[in-house]
Formats: sequence, structure tokens, C-alpha cells
Amino acid sequence: MLLGLTLFALLEIIRRYIFGVVFEWGQDAIIVGIVSAVALYFGVTQIRRGHLVMNAIVQLVHSRGHYKTVGIAKIVVSTIIMLFCGSVGVTGWSTLSYAWDRNLTTYSLLIPLWPFYLILMFGFLLMAFIAFLQMVEDIISFSRAEYLDAEIELTTDI
Repeated sequence: MLLGLTLFALLEIIRRYIFGVVFEWGQDAIIVGIVSAVALYFGVTQIRRGHLVMNAIVQLVHSRGHYKTVGIAKIVVSTIIMLFCGSVGVTGWSTLSYAWDRNLTTYSLLIPLWPFYLILMFGFLLMAFIAFLQMVEDIISFSRAEYLDAEIELTTDI
């Protein structure tokens, strides 16, 4: 999706500055599409635990031998991400219904905004679901005391 939108943006640049013509809806489509792709990518970053990374703090705590603190921090961070993203996703229904009822569109008046809001909600809810699964995984790992055997690379994924 990002590759296609990037190529379309380059095409728009060529059309605008070489040929002097543009699609009226082109800029809106690129903006809405890229933000939608990023919203869907939230889930990928959360699966890799690359979202909200605090490597320096975790490495400092881990190097001082506070392995239990790192294990607890993983649980706390997963819980906070789950609650925050879940609340944003759930409260987005009012925005989605508002856009649907009012038939909101982009500035070019060709692209409706409700699919954009739906994708944003889906991205946040997906990230919340992944964080929930990671929270369960972290709790199980902590209860088994696996934080004592974890390498630094495994403990820096908060």
C-alpha cells in the first residue's frame, strides 16, 4: 500500500510540474492512504515490540541485575498499550458514525472519510489485541520466572 501510494505521489509530482495538470483528489488520496497504511502498520510494530521502545532504561535496569523489575515493566507496558489503544479504538465509533451520518468527505469532496476512520479504529484495536496477547505472554513468562534466564535482547523489547 505504501509503495503504491509513493509511486502515485511521484506520478502526481511529474504531472504537476512537467505537464501542469493534477488529479483534484490525488493529494487527498495520498494523505488518507498513507495514514491508513501507517494505522495498519501499528500492529506489525507491536508484534515486534518495536512500538514504544525504552531500550536505554531497560538495559540500565537489566545491567544492574534487576531482572524482576524488567519482567514487571514488560507487563505494565503491555497493559498500558492495551488499555490506551483499546480505548482509542472503542471511542472512535462516535467519530465513525458522525462521519457516516454527515457524509463527511475530504477537501476534494470525492473521498468519504468514514473508511479512513474505520481503518484507524481497526489499527488501534488490532494493536490493543496484540498487546493483550503479549500481556498474557508476559504474565506467564513472569510467573515461570523466565526473566532470570532472558538475554538482554529479549528483555529490551518493551
